[in-house]
Amino acid sequence: MRVVGRSLALAFLLGGIVLGMFVGGDVGAVIGVVIAMLGFQGLTRGVEGVPYVAAALFTTAGLALVAWRHSLSLTQLGLGWSSVLTGLAWSGVIVLVVGTGIGLAGRIPRTRALFADDRVTEVSGVTTARRALLDIPFGTVLIEEFAFRGVLLALTIDMFGTVGGVALTSFLFGLWHISPSLEMHEAHRSTTGSPWPTVVSTVVFTGVGGIGFAVLRLLTASLFPPAALHWAMNGTGVVVGWFIHRNGTADASH
Repeated sequence: MRVVGRSLALAFLLGGIVLGMFVGGDVGAVIGVVIAMLGFQGLTRGVEGVPYVAAALFTTAGLALVAWRHSLSLTQLGLGWSSVLTGLAWSGVIVLVVGTGIGLAGRIPRTRALFADDRVTEVSGVTTARRALLDIPFGTVLIEEFAFRGVLLALTIDMFGTVGGVALTSFLFGLWHISPSLEMHEAHRSTTGSPWPTVVSTVVFTGVGGIGFAVLRLLTASLFPPAALHWAMNGTGVVVGWFIHRNGTADASH
């Protein structure tokens, strides 16, 4: 059954790319990218490491073809050469500030419970390092930022203007997290009962966060700062969560 599910997801991914390239103009491109992303999500459910990153790279390449087909420039995608240095400078500051903030949050008893996710705490240090340095930056961050703050934002701004583009891509970014929120509900120690409060709060939080990511992308004219923010939040959270669990276990053993 899982093989059938993966095959269907791959068909969605490839079909979305073809639709985005050749059918329906800009509207077809937006729909195609969304379908391709749903296919990617289904294809990579439960997948980590090199296969996950390979799928992200493949999907990103497909979305790049959609962008090329619709004549989106590097500047429209946030990858223009003129903004590279500025974007990297912003990225460095963001990683430092956000990483420090999350690290401090991990030391405060009241906020420490936010890191009590079994997917983070019940794994080895090697797995944690691989997720922080491979899976998250070259998988999650790459595909999500290129799709939502790159291709989709460029297409929807052309169609609906800046405000409409930011609103629509942020709404889609929130909906994108429905499936991950269900997984989080099952894995997080502080979530019990019905999953709907977790799902709704996650969709709202990530949708609002998507607005911040998009505004940052537009203000800096670069895709690097929102990508850096995305990695700093996810990657640092994984590492801090693992260290909290390790220290807690060590304290309990004395």
